[in-house]
Amino acid sequence: MRKTRDDLTISEALRDPLIAMVMRADGVKLEDFKRLLETAAVKREQRANPVKKFIDVIKSNPAAICSYC
Repeated sequence: MRKTRDDLTISEALRDPLIAMVMRADGVKLEDFKRLLETAAVKREQRANPVKKFIDVIKSNPAAICSYC
């Protein structure tokens, strides 16, 4: 995933004061939130892999696009 200036890393999100305030209000523990973010990141990366593979194949061999059509 490409990071833009607006994206927070997991460690930045865990240190963000506004997120901390909402977590306290909702009774969410920091370790639980960290685990949730890490699990979501892994699932997102797994979902993105087929697209990345496709792009890598096309970059290395533009004629290969016909096999994906």
